Amino acid sequence: MVDDYHLLFATGQASNSILKEKVSRAEKAVKHLHLSQGEKHQHFINFKYQAKSWHKEQQCYSKIESTGLGMNVRHFISNLEEREAREIYFGFYVLRGEASENRIKEVKNMCFSDRLSNHGYRANFFRLFISSLAYEMFLLIKQKIKKTSVEAAKKWQISSIRTYLLKVGATIKITKKRIFYQLSKAFVYKDLFREIITQ
Repeated sequence: MVDDYHLLFATGQASNSILKEKVSRAEKAVKHLHLSQGEKHQHFINFKYQAKSWHKEQQCYSKIESTGLGMNVRHFISNLEEREAREIYFGFYVLRGEASENRIKEVKNMCFSDRLSNHGYRANFFRLFISSLAYEMFLLIKQKIKKTSVEAAKKWQISSIRTYLLKVGATIKITKKRIFYQLSKAFVYKDLFREIITQ
C-alpha cells in the first residue's frame, strides 16, 4: 500500500458517472465562457473521491478545458499536499509522460519491441535484443542532436528521427582511399545530418 511506505503520487483516473457528475457544473461554465468569448479556457477543481475498491477516500483533481475542438476533461488522484491543482498537474503529473511513458512508447511502437510472433523463445529473445539495440542507437543519435543548433530536432521522437534523418536518398561512391556520399538536394535536414556525423 502507498500509505505504508509514505510515497507521494499523482495518477490518472478514468472517468465514470460519479466523476462526470462532479465536474458537470464546472464543465458547463467553461463551455459557456468559450462560446461567449471565443477563447480557450482551462479550469481546475478538486474534491474528495473514493472508488468502491479503495480502502479510503483520496483527493481527486479535474482539469476542465475547452480546446476549440470540444471539451477535454482529465481526472487525476494525488496525495501531494499544500499544492494547487494546476501545480500538481503541470509540475508533476504531466512530466511523467516525458520521463517514462514516452520512452516506453518509443521502444515498443517505434522500435517494434512487441513483435514477438515466433513460436520459439530464442527467436523472440533475439527479436527483442535487436529492438533494444536499435533503441540504444537512437538514444545515441538523440544525444548528438542535442549538441546541434537545430532546436526543433531536439524534441523529435524516434519515429521523427527515422523519417527525417535516416529514410533519405543518397549516392555513394567508393574509391581506393575514400567513400563519398552525395545527399539528395530535397533532403531538408542535410546540414543537421552533416553536423551529427562530423561531431
